[in-house]
Amino acid sequence: MSTWSENLRLLRNQHGLSQKEMGNRVGVNGSRIRDYELDKCEPGIELLLKIADNFNISLDKFITQRLSLLNSSELTPTVKLETPSRILVISESEPGRENIIHVPVKAQAGYLNGYQDPLFIESLPSYRLPGVRSGTYRSFELQGDSMLPLQPGTIVVGRYVESWRDIRSNYTYILVTREDGIVYKRVINKVKSKGQLVLLSDNPEYEPYAIAIDQVNEAWAYYCHLSNAGAEQKHNLEQLLKAVEELKMEVAALRS
Repeated sequence: MSTWSENLRLLRNQHGLSQKEMGNRVGVNGSRIRDYELDKCEPGIELLLKIADNFNISLDKFITQRLSLLNSSELTPTVKLETPSRILVISESEPGRENIIHVPVKAQAGYLNGYQDPLFIESLPSYRLPGVRSGTYRSFELQGDSMLPLQPGTIVVGRYVESWRDIRSNYTYILVTREDGIVYKRVINKVKSKGQLVLLSDNPEYEPYAIAIDQVNEAWAYYCHLSNAGAEQKHNLEQLLKAVEELKMEVAALRS
């Protein structure tokens, strides 16, 4: 048996994947994965690269070193291949038209435990913004001054990110984390190489720090924000809904 075929079987089993599931990840059927593991045929270089990438391991190590003989410290840290499967709780004003669910400051502690609880999500206020493209959105009220010029109380609307692979470096995201709560940061994606996201504040007084991807429960890509620079920097849902109604009126006026 060749080194790479032995490694394929080892890594697939370590990650708890069936041959069919592994095939789905790299674009071949399960029987082809079985043939690879039995060393009956050999994939092309592009497929080998894709397989190695899925296991977050270098191609050179994948095809030349028997991983079963290496110490665990010599292997690249295991990274979740995708965000765990789950049902994302949504709110709809009508079939096929999702509302934006708002998570105010007072509800954020509860959201850390209740983000998968339909009853908790239903208890949160929801609304719609005109012109928002299809997708699932949440809005969160900012705390602190780490993301200046956005002030505390600004409401940031985020679009749901299904996989860490879709997190783009140097863009901002709302992350629902196990240890740090709900944070809004600029993100550098280093999951492939280190299993981490590096979080940066736009306020230079705050130092960047890294967080393991398995500490992130949800990621929401910045879509827009709502603020009222002329008022005290504290926003509530009533102000938000007022801003939405004003925006609707502006859109209606433009269309008339």
